[in-house]
Amino acid sequence: MAFTNDLRSRSPIPSPPRPSQGEPVAITWSGATWGLAGLGLVNFLLTVITVGVYHFWAKTEVRRRIMSSVRINGEPLEYTGTGTELFLGFLIVFVLILLPILIALYTAQIFLGVWGALAVLPINLLIFYLYGVALFRARRYRRSRLRWRGVRGAMVGSSWAYGWHALWSSILLPFTLMFLWPWRDNFLHAKLMRAGRFGDKPFGFAGGSGPLYPRYTLVFLLTFLALALIGGLGGVIVFRTVKPLFDAMQQAKAQGVTIDWNSPEMAIFKPLIWTATAMGVGLYAALLLAVMLIWSFYRTRVMTYFATQTTLDQATFGLRPSGWGLFWVTFSGLLLSIFTLTILSPVAEARVARYLVRRMTVTGTVDFAGIVQSAQTLSKTGEGLAEAFDVDTSSSFILSI
Repeated sequence: MAFTNDLRSRSPIPSPPRPSQGEPVAITWSGATWGLAGLGLVNFLLTVITVGVYHFWAKTEVRRRIMSSVRINGEPLEYTGTGTELFLGFLIVFVLILLPILIALYTAQIFLGVWGALAVLPINLLIFYLYGVALFRARRYRRSRLRWRGVRGAMVGSSWAYGWHALWSSILLPFTLMFLWPWRDNFLHAKLMRAGRFGDKPFGFAGGSGPLYPRYTLVFLLTFLALALIGGLGGVIVFRTVKPLFDAMQQAKAQGVTIDWNSPEMAIFKPLIWTATAMGVGLYAALLLAVMLIWSFYRTRVMTYFATQTTLDQATFGLRPSGWGLFWVTFSGLLLSIFTLTILSPVAEARVARYLVRRMTVTGTVDFAGIVQSAQTLSKTGEGLAEAFDVDTSSSFILSI
């Protein structure tokens, strides 16, 4: 009896700690980007033959191929969207939203005269608002069509509310001389990420705008410096070509002589004008390249920082792009698309996706076994607003997973 009481008086023996149910996460790329060249040619031909209708099925197949090249712990992502969903979504949006907006714009400009300019303002505000709505809905559709191990992504929240936040924060930008830009980037991205789910597991985001401002300030100043430098060179060209021509025309006019493009007197100035035009086009192209390059360094800072502030369960994401690398993969992809009449657009998209995936890291673990399927009902149509407003880039698509 004493022995029994002694056992009861002792504290229970603690159970050994349960092993973590989390699983490390490795994101890798497995696929050949140039293997999509044949698909690009087929998509191009079928899109031309069907007068653009096949575009929706072409886009779906490109997404399916790219997503199947992304591996999480060795298992591919599965994209389950369909061309029919995208087509129906676009038709609905075109008939109910886009067509009435176009009619309202033309009506205001043709029949309202000077008051038409005032009527255009609220229509433009509506377009900006719908662009934000489209961005949210596009992200929601894509996540809901991505599966891994049978579990799909999801998003909660209202696209209409997100569109309102995108609108009023855009209106504030010019009043702050664009200095509110990093805050807006962080504010809107936080809403998108915190609305995201993998199954029933929410994504977390703990970022703030403060760490973005040093890079943004530098990029902002460099942009003005590039504008001033190239604008100054353009001014020199104009002064050296247009001014002599203008003076000659004024002198000829004073003497009663009319100089036009076919006049013999123009033979002296034509080579100079063609040279100046070519230099002007070159300077404009140089300015675009300079701005793209400069802002790629801000984009990389934003992408890197946002990734490090994003969590899923006990895992934290990371991304290590470089400004030069991001600029080159984006710019070279643009050239591929333009000079092949979009035939190699799938290759360009896959190159951007591969670049980003290969620079993704995940630290920590995720309890995938404890995640259950999302209870949200799948929509029956695709991202119609996104199609109408062309909210679609390969980088935003791959980062939306």
